[in-house]
Amino acid sequence: MSDFYSTPDHQPFALGSGTVGALLIHGFPGTPAEMRPLGKNLAAAGWAAYGPLLPGFGPQISTLAQKTRHDWLTAARNQWQQIQAQHDTAVLIGFSMGGALALNLAAEQPPDFLVLLAPFWRFAGWQGKLLPLVKHVKKTFYPFAEADFSDTVVRQQLADVMPGADLDDPAVQARIRQEVQLPTKIIDEVRQLGQSGGRAAKSIQAPTLLLQGQHDAVVPSRLSRQLITRLAGPVTYREIPGDHNFPKMKPPNPYDITLDILKFVTQ
Repeated sequence: MSDFYSTPDHQPFALGSGTVGALLIHGFPGTPAEMRPLGKNLAAAGWAAYGPLLPGFGPQISTLAQKTRHDWLTAARNQWQQIQAQHDTAVLIGFSMGGALALNLAAEQPPDFLVLLAPFWRFAGWQGKLLPLVKHVKKTFYPFAEADFSDTVVRQQLADVMPGADLDDPAVQARIRQEVQLPTKIIDEVRQLGQSGGRAAKSIQAPTLLLQGQHDAVVPSRLSRQLITRLAGPVTYREIPGDHNFPKMKPPNPYDITLDILKFVTQ
């Protein structure tokens, strides 16, 4: 849909300057917009904060079907190498699917500090087992086909990518139900990326902070508690108020995670 991702917030960002450089990797199917509030706060604290747009996301969403996890890893890796070369302290921050990317990168090119925000590393239910088969049968997934447009979570998700859209207009609702689609094979790419991130965790020695929303239905806290047992280095784990969208630090998740991250790195 042409009116998706039309605002500058969805573009990559490079904010602030300083000896500490942080790579902030967005989730699926997100954009730098979900990491920008944190990036602004870190920049105000004297860090350099970088938020890449992964290939096939945001304004490039029409090309997503042609992308793979390797494209996302390559893009994140290239910027991560630059940050490590340019800053005395390099902090790797990943949200949701970005957490899976961060796990893979941390095993390859260790950060000084790793921050995982509700990191995805495997599906909680049956989806992970069936996806390798389903992707050959059901080519396309319509995430809003049965959406309840009175649900505040649904409305917030859509407002983030379609600012100004009249979500009460039946014609707009019909377009969203029929036109918003994700290739099933891409969801399987996410599954495989999480799988490799879970394996990579066993070799990660970097000090790690994992923040987890107490009411997260996308990445349940039990999965994050399982993940920290895989990490080889020292881990700080905290469950905080909010659902899966807590890193955006916007209602209904107003909790500011900036101080948690700053304290972790400077302690």
